This record gives sequence, C-alpha cells and structure tokens, in this order.
Amino acid sequence: MAISVKFPFKETTAGGVFMANQTTLESIQTNLIALLTTKRRNRVMRNNLYSPLWDYIFEVWDDISATKLKGEIIEKIGEFIPQVEVKEVEFSFVENDNLLQVKVIYKVTDLGAVEDSVSVIIPIEPGESPVDVHT
Repeated sequence: MAISVKFPFKETTAGGVFMANQTTLESIQTNLIALLTTKRRNRVMRNNLYSPLWDYIFEVWDDISATKLKGEIIEKIGEFIPQVEVKEVEFSFVENDNLLQVKVIYKVTDLGAVEDSVSVIIPIEPGESPVDVHT
C-alpha cells in the first residue's frame, strides 16, 4: 500500500502514474527533498513553505553564511516536518562547478529514533534546478 508519491517524480508501470513511497521513512525522505528544493513563491497560499538554500545563491560563501543557513534549514525542517530531529547539516562547496551539496543527517523520533540522511546538490547559477538528489 502506498503512503505518498516519490519526489522527484518518476513514472511507474506497477499501477498508477507515479512511483509511490511504501514506508514512512521513504515518505519522510521525499518530504525533506521536496522542502530543500522548493523555491520562494513556488507554493501558492503557502508563502512560508520554501527552502532557505535559494536565498544564499548570490551570497559570499563563508563560515558565517554556513552557520546562518544551517540554522535556517533546521528551523524550516522543524516547522514543516516536526517528526524529524536534525542531527547535522553538512555543506560541501564545489567551487569549480559552482555547486553546493547539502547533506542533512536526521533522526525520526516517531520511528524509534531511526537515523538516516538525505543530500541535494544545488547549482549556484541562476535559473537552474537541483542537479542530483541522494538518500
């Protein structure tokens, strides 16, 4: 039985149009990826549902920016996915390719404190979409 639709969307031939999440852990991973890749004003009537990652695209990347962004990501996840307790947010900036990899290590309190992680790679170029998503 399906719980929710996987994100990023993928077609399926096993009934239905899109691949589905079969477990709560898969659903939480999908929700985190969706939250981390949502830009401001992408959700109609939900102006506060966005990822702070996109606010740092044209900012200088230093320890101050990283610390501030980490706090904002933890705050957004706490607001929209309360069953997740963020353990760590790690950033890897690939200067030659203008990519920012964000890895969120988290614990799901409702599932007996199961730990997992999710990563997204954000291009630091205007108008581009997330390059890659890892769970």
